[in-house]
Amino acid sequence: MSPAAPRQAGRPTASLLTADKITDAATALMVQDGDFTMAKLARKLGVAASSLYNHVASRNQVLAAISDRVAHNIDTGALQDAAARLEGKALSPSETRTLWVEATEQWARSYRQAFSVAPTVVMALAVTPVRQAPATLAMYEQVITAFTAFGMTPRQALLTVEALEAFLLGSAIDLYAPTDIFDPGTLAADHPTMHEGYRTLGDSPQEEAFAIGLRALLAGLATTLT
Repeated sequence: MSPAAPRQAGRPTASLLTADKITDAATALMVQDGDFTMAKLARKLGVAASSLYNHVASRNQVLAAISDRVAHNIDTGALQDAAARLEGKALSPSETRTLWVEATEQWARSYRQAFSVAPTVVMALAVTPVRQAPATLAMYEQVITAFTAFGMTPRQALLTVEALEAFLLGSAIDLYAPTDIFDPGTLAADHPTMHEGYRTLGDSPQEEAFAIGLRALLAGLATTLT
């Protein structure tokens, strides 16, 4: 009697493709190439494009997953603590504004840091709807709820978030700007004031510009608190 033929290996017990792997690969493509398509994503993962749709419904859902990754690194704790401090306490208008500014500044700095992945990622997420991104929605809910504790209406709170985001996202992209972006070069003699400003910028102009802009923006927005 001849020996039995060896059994063929069955399917792997664990899926070779996961939502996390798809998110990793999409992020890598955005950093490397500036964008991704589902076909390009499938090639990078070594699978058929149809296999992706067993884990994600669309390209927008992949972007939402990337957004959620970023949102997990945004700290809303200072704002929630500040809102809790208001309960049952009679703070003066000045004290209330100071509390809001200090807490919002911590959130803003955390937001900018979280979005400093790559300019291409920032630009893509800035125009991606959040309806499929639960962690992103949760972050916004926490911030907007905290703002309403300071007297803002939900509409005003959302508009305030939008105003801050426009500055923060631009600042995150600015981190990747070349250090000589404002150097007039051979035209310095024709633009002496700008050249003098550039010459005295120092080693970290992006950080200084960010601090100046954030302080001014928060001070202005704080005047809207009731």
